[in-house]
Parts: sequence; structure tokens; C-alpha cells
Amino acid sequence: MWNCVGPVRLPLFRYVVEYAIKAGNIRSVIIRWVLALLLAGTLPLAAQAASKKPGKSEPVTQVYLIRGFMGIFSTGLDRMAKDLAKIRIKAEVHGHLNGSGIRAKILRQRTQSTRKRPKLVLVGHSFGGNAALAIAKQLRAQDIKVDLIVTVDPTRSGPVSDNVRRYVNYYFPGNGLGAKLNVNGALNKRIKNIDMRKHVDVASAGDDHWTVTHNAAVQREILSAVKTALR
Repeated sequence: MWNCVGPVRLPLFRYVVEYAIKAGNIRSVIIRWVLALLLAGTLPLAAQAASKKPGKSEPVTQVYLIRGFMGIFSTGLDRMAKDLAKIRIKAEVHGHLNGSGIRAKILRQRTQSTRKRPKLVLVGHSFGGNAALAIAKQLRAQDIKVDLIVTVDPTRSGPVSDNVRRYVNYYFPGNGLGAKLNVNGALNKRIKNIDMRKHVDVASAGDDHWTVTHNAAVQREILSAVKTALR
């Protein structure tokens, strides 16, 4: 269950608590932390349920948006999911701990789909970015292609795998959290790293790791990339 994200690093927990204190939201954070730990114990059952083949086929999910730590600071992904729904692109928002459930659903829908190869996009913020990278790597064993992965300040620099056509990575260098995607060889040509300190619409807005998914300019760019990948 934890293979998508690895252990929670103490610096991240410190940043979360400090942010919550500044926002006057420490009680809410503690409650969400406890709920996240309780829900984590139910995820294997959810993944098993997702792997069961229903009686009839279901619409193929084209885009999976994966929230970061506890889902608190990634709610801009929900807005993007709603915008995609308006143009009839089926998108779902998940927590970063549900990597096994996402993989199971992708595999099930691939067996049901009448299309030769449905398009697939993964978008993740922070730990959700880590999860997107790990999910794609694990889908490689089933020879499933991923058309696009968008990571927003992931805390890891990989894995990067050859079953992914294109990577776009937004990151804040030097913040102790975000990482630049990097790999030696031909795969580097598939990666676009975007330094958000140089992104005028982000820097001028004062956005950081915690708020960047709500940045309108970043949302527009991600949605444009998603729509292009699904054509």
C-alpha cells in the first residue's frame, strides 16, 4: 500500500504543521491526519473490490488526478476534474495512498474496453506526483502505455519509465520538498521540467508547494497539456 509514496518524511510533517499553525487550522489538520491513518487500513479491501470485474463494461477513465499528503493542499485538482468533465473528459480524483486501486481500475477497464488502446493521463501533486510516477512504472509490466504524466512539485525525482510518452514536471527548486525529474539517456527527451521560480504567473502570485494547484495559470497549462495528450 505504501509503495507509491514511501515513508512520510519528518521535514514534510514539520512543514504541514507549521503551515496549519499559520493558517489557524491545526485542529482540522490533526483530525484529517487521524482519518487518513484510519482509512489507510481499508485501502487493500478497496483495491480488491476495484479489481473485480463487474457484469458490464464501464466508461474508461481517461485522467486520474492524485492528491498529495492527506489531500489537504491539492484541492485545485478537483477544480481541474470539474473543468474536464464540462468537455466530456472522464476524470477522477484520488488520494495518493490509493495507487493499488488506481492500477486495478486501469487494468480492469483495459480488459473491458472495445477501443484498441484508450488514452491515459496521470496528474499528481506532491506525494500524488510520486504516486503517479510509481503507478506508471508498475503498469509497464502489463505493457500499458501512459500518454502523459504531469507532476506538480513531487518529492521524488522518479521513477521515469519508457512506457510513458511524455512527462511535464512543475517544481520549486530549493524548497526542501520538490524534485526535478532526471534520468540519463534517451528518456530525458521525454521530460519537460518547469522551474516555478521562473514561472512569472506563479512567482508574482506568491504561490508555493502548498497553494500551487490553485494557481489559474498552472491549471490552464495542465488542462491544455491533458487535452492535447488525449487527442
